[in-house]
Amino acid sequence: MKNIGLIFLFFSSLISFAQELEFQQKNGGLLLLENGMPRYFYRTSPVDTISPFARTNYIHPLYGLQGEVLTEDFPDDHLHHHGIFWAWHQLYARGERIADPWMNENIRWKIIKTETEVKEKEAILASEVLWINKTTSEAVIEENLLLTFKRYGNDIFSLDFSIKLTALVDGVAIGGSEDAKGYGGFSPRLKLPGDVCFTSVTGEVKPQNLPVQAGPWINISGHFNPSLDKPSGVVIMGEPEKLPSYQGWILRSASSMQNMAFPGRNTVSIEKGGSLTFRNQLLIHSGLSSEEIAEFYCSF
Repeated sequence: MKNIGLIFLFFSSLISFAQELEFQQKNGGLLLLENGMPRYFYRTSPVDTISPFARTNYIHPLYGLQGEVLTEDFPDDHLHHHGIFWAWHQLYARGERIADPWMNENIRWKIIKTETEVKEKEAILASEVLWINKTTSEAVIEENLLLTFKRYGNDIFSLDFSIKLTALVDGVAIGGSEDAKGYGGFSPRLKLPGDVCFTSVTGEVKPQNLPVQAGPWINISGHFNPSLDKPSGVVIMGEPEKLPSYQGWILRSASSMQNMAFPGRNTVSIEKGGSLTFRNQLLIHSGLSSEEIAEFYCSF
């Protein structure tokens, strides 16, 4: 019964929204179009071979409801931040520390294959990625990304991320920053408006230097599109109860990423042949209440 409102919203809004989804191969990656309007770009080859921070396997740009760009890539304050990305400071293989993926040090991501599928109301992108030790050219992790776009109405669409990390060698482990923040994991770098506001199940959330405990989702709202009178929002959802050594939310009101931090400064091991899987969702919307977002979370 708790999802009746969400179901009604979904089907009633689809009546007035004709949808045509299409993936286009572009220089450096894949662009998803909806009725000719861009929704996101998935990068499969680096922007260049010069920058030490250039990489693959992330989303930028992510576009808003009116086609506005919501994300930042190579921002001056953190050149290693890339749109919607996921990374950790510590990477071990064969029991030795080999790289800092957060800073793009001694690692590269090689896209093995990317497949797409368009259905009536959703677009699916599946990508197989190898994490490669630059020093030895050895692949130490195989990543499988499943990214699903869904339209829920004129003012709502979502991106679902399912990420599976499989250890290819012995002694694989990942860990976050080695400080009290412990950041690492799924990290959207958004172009935050001046009137940005953070809310969750408990109401308004104030960003702090250290992780904040604020529930399984955060709504980041404000005038992302200055040309519109009304504010819009980006909701970040996750499954904190399924994350190993979950730390909480790293939130920043300017010049940084937002992060569901895990596993903190202590590493988590992945046995050879074993996997670590986590899921996140982005909900791009205009005008959703906290109660409506909570219903979407139940569906997620």
